[in-house]
Amino acid sequence: MREGRVDEAVDLALAYTPFPASVCGYLCPHPCMTACTKGSAFMAPVDVSQLGRASIQAKVPELPSLSGKRIAVIGGGPAGISTAWQLRRKGHEAVVFDTAKSLGGKIASVIPNSRIPKDVVQKELDRAAEVIPHVHLQQTLNQTDTEQLVADYDFVIVAAGAQKPRVLPIPGKERLVTATDFLLQAKHDQIKPGKQVVIIGAGNVGCDVATEASRLGAESITLLDVQEPASFGKEREDAEAAGAVFRWPVFTSQITEKGVELKSGEIIPADTVIISIGDAPDLDFLPADVATERGYILVNDDYQTSNPKIYAIGDVVRPGLLTDAIGAGRRAAETITEILAGKRPGADRRAVIDIKRISLEYLDPRIIQYEDMAQCGSQCSSCGTCRDCGICVATCPEAAISRKAGEGVVFEYVVDPDRCIGCGFCAGACPCGIWDLVENTPMG
Repeated sequence: MREGRVDEAVDLALAYTPFPASVCGYLCPHPCMTACTKGSAFMAPVDVSQLGRASIQAKVPELPSLSGKRIAVIGGGPAGISTAWQLRRKGHEAVVFDTAKSLGGKIASVIPNSRIPKDVVQKELDRAAEVIPHVHLQQTLNQTDTEQLVADYDFVIVAAGAQKPRVLPIPGKERLVTATDFLLQAKHDQIKPGKQVVIIGAGNVGCDVATEASRLGAESITLLDVQEPASFGKEREDAEAAGAVFRWPVFTSQITEKGVELKSGEIIPADTVIISIGDAPDLDFLPADVATERGYILVNDDYQTSNPKIYAIGDVVRPGLLTDAIGAGRRAAETITEILAGKRPGADRRAVIDIKRISLEYLDPRIIQYEDMAQCGSQCSSCGTCRDCGICVATCPEAAISRKAGEGVVFEYVVDPDRCIGCGFCAGACPCGIWDLVENTPMG
């Protein structure tokens, strides 16, 4: 982006996620921006959403020939699409099985159009479908079916998500509308919530429910929680802008015709009461040799289950953000690709650079909002990636560092060990943390 090579930046984004526009551009709360090195100096972090939104124009990446290896992916939501996308990019055939009528999972079916333009999601799903042509929809699997997949495919990846809404065991629970059902119907304007709406559960999904309820005509919206609400970011801001009132800690006693009765005896009037306290995975289709704990699948750091041919990612492992599911899909695909290549999983993964090696003095602290991608790119500190600024060459007192140009934009900075005196000027001046001093090993 800094060099004006936006198309290449977009292609690089597609190497990490099939949803750079939908998720990075709109839906993600951007923990990467929160963790940006520049934040440590109270500067504005690089705005990843700008690159994300530019990615809507990205084309299908070039794909290698098929290796002959086949992996079954159970689930066509963000996690399943992510892992299938990565596997196909590495030359392996991914076959997706899902119970829905179309790909996308909750990203396509329940996230309100107010959060993201409908055509953005559809365009990315269409692009993903070109990369993953082998999809079996409206396929409900049982344990025998899954065991057959394990026998027929080289690996099986479980990305089925959390589909069973949690409901409070209280009188009148049959009057509750689940958040998923409400959002599904609201997306197509097929539900009328009335003037007074109470939402039990004030997380980000509950906030989406509140925003949609307001759009559909609700005038009084109350979100209840037993603790301080976990909602944050745009979802919380939109709910508050819609006039939603948050109350905590409160405990629900029962649901009546009049509304929600609290354990304190107070009754909060409601035409519609919506429950939004999370969903649980349905794991009845798993083979008996896949270990679970508290309703979730147990996995190792590479998302491998107790059955070495089965991997599990996303909400079947633990609840998380869309980016958590997409990243888990990439990690599982990387691991399987390494195993198929006869490599030890994780051997080639790079560690995150120590933030103490980054120098931010050359950046402009007055810039708190970016006008465009070019300005944004100019303010990236390029942690661990050379900016080709040449500062190291200029500061070296012994002229031990030189720049070697390759073909096109390729280059490298090379140290002459016969000239280097270990003064550390290069490491101290490097804005990106490329240079580092390592103590010489005594010769035996």
